[in-house]
Amino acid sequence: MLQHQESMGAAAFALTDAARLLRSEIDRSVMESGIELTPGAIRTLLLIQQFDGVRQSVLAERMGVEPMTVTAYLDRLEARGLIERRVDPADRRAKVVTVTAQTEEVFQAVRPLLAKAYERAMSGIEPMARSVIETSLERMRHNLSDA
Repeated sequence: MLQHQESMGAAAFALTDAARLLRSEIDRSVMESGIELTPGAIRTLLLIQQFDGVRQSVLAERMGVEPMTVTAYLDRLEARGLIERRVDPADRRAKVVTVTAQTEEVFQAVRPLLAKAYERAMSGIEPMARSVIETSLERMRHNLSDA
């Protein structure tokens, strides 16, 4: 049993460390690319695109940052015409956020950077193992997001 617990701890540490390193790789690539957005702003845009019409509060929760941090990102993104904030029809006190058509230009610049970082992270891992990793990580995210 102890060996199993040590294995779980090692796996959790490896997953956390790999995520940190991948994020650093992406952040470095973005900073070197000349894209005039911070890595945090790009992460914000990607999440808004994924969860179109997301509330600002939910966005902060999904990003694991304070609402004030998200508000600062959103202010800058809105000033550049990359997002729109609207009153949530279900709750007039809340705002929902959507990307604009101008965001596609940013995504076209970012996609190759993400693909390169992903390929570096997955280098030497066979296609079948990649599939297992991707499916397993999606399951883990699902399991933990339900908690």
